[in-house]
Order: sequence, then structure tokens, then C-alpha cells
Amino acid sequence: MADRVTVIGWDGTPLTDAARSALAAATLVAGAAHHLALPEVPPGAERIRLGSVDLAARRIAQHRGTAVVLADGDPGFFGVVRALRAPEHGLEVEVVTAVSSVAAAFARAGMPWDDAQVVVAHSRDLRRAVNVCRAHTKVAVLTSPGAGPAELALLLGPVHRTFVICEALGTEREQVTVLTSDKAADHAWRDPNVVIVIGGSGITPVRGGP
Repeated sequence: MADRVTVIGWDGTPLTDAARSALAAATLVAGAAHHLALPEVPPGAERIRLGSVDLAARRIAQHRGTAVVLADGDPGFFGVVRALRAPEHGLEVEVVTAVSSVAAAFARAGMPWDDAQVVVAHSRDLRRAVNVCRAHTKVAVLTSPGAGPAELALLLGPVHRTFVICEALGTEREQVTVLTSDKAADHAWRDPNVVIVIGGSGITPVRGGP
């Protein structure tokens, strides 16, 4: 098992001293491509593309050395910390957090979010996220490939909402778009993105299988 596992959240701002120190000591670094491209990643460290968290966790558990996992935003808020701490992996982690993508999205929109619902959208069960959007007046949807703004809009159908779509938060490609949900299906949206869904309440849930 790795001698030490640190999970670092990154929101596009300069890394903290704690994050830099952990990275400097890492002999294994796991993360998405844009994380592994950060200049603070040691050139001699083993690098793992974080596609499957379970596969990465198994590799980290086998590693002899110091491991760092890089993730977007707050990794303890609908993030990788839960998966890494799952009993089957046996990993104890230290966390250096950052602003969550949900908090950043509401900040870009200039809106409070203490009254918002937060849901994760997966392509295998997108209807759950849609039902939350139909039932509540303010929802933040953490999307995933195949379960993004376009798919969300298509499944909402005639139930119109206002979408605030925040793409690539904290990066040079960041873009915030406000439009009605019926227009969202006509665009190709960049991953990662967060969708703030505004409007309506008490709508009948979507029925059917995944």
C-alpha cells in the first residue's frame, strides 16, 4: 500500500503551499489529462490517467511510495474521496480541498445556493437528475459524458427551465451560457460542465427505465 495518499482539489487557481508540497514528494500522480499537465507534477513520478477510479485505487494500493490524486474542485463533495475510501480499497487519504465546481458555478451566476438541490447525472440513470430538476426550483447538476446539458434538456422535453451552463470552470476555456432548456439540445457542450437549472416546481416525474 502507498505510504501516503493525498487527494488534491484544483479549481484553476494557483495550488496552495500544502498541495505543492504533497505533489513535490509524490512518486505516483493520478488525475485527468489537464491535471497531469500541471507543471508542479514531478517529471519522475508515475502518472495514471484517472478514468476508472476503482482501477486507479487498486494501482495506488499496490504502490510503494507517496501517491497524489488530483481532482477538480472539492474532491469530498460528490468526488473521488468516497470511492478511494471504499472498504475494498483500504485507502486512508489526506485531502487538500478547493472550491467545489457547484460553488464556483453559482458564483459565476451571481446566485446564492443555500436553497439549491445538487444531483449527479449519469448516462445510465439520467432520469433521476431530470426528476430532481422537474420537482425543484433551483438545482445544480454535475454532469458526465453522455449525461450533459443536451441530454438533460431532451429528457425534460416540454418542461421548460432556464439553464446556466458553466463549462470548463477555472480554465482558460471557461464559458458561462444562459439559455432556455429547449435550446440546450442544439449545442455541443464541453466537458466538464455544471448546469444550474432554474424554474418550476411540482412536476410529475419521468417514468421508465434507464
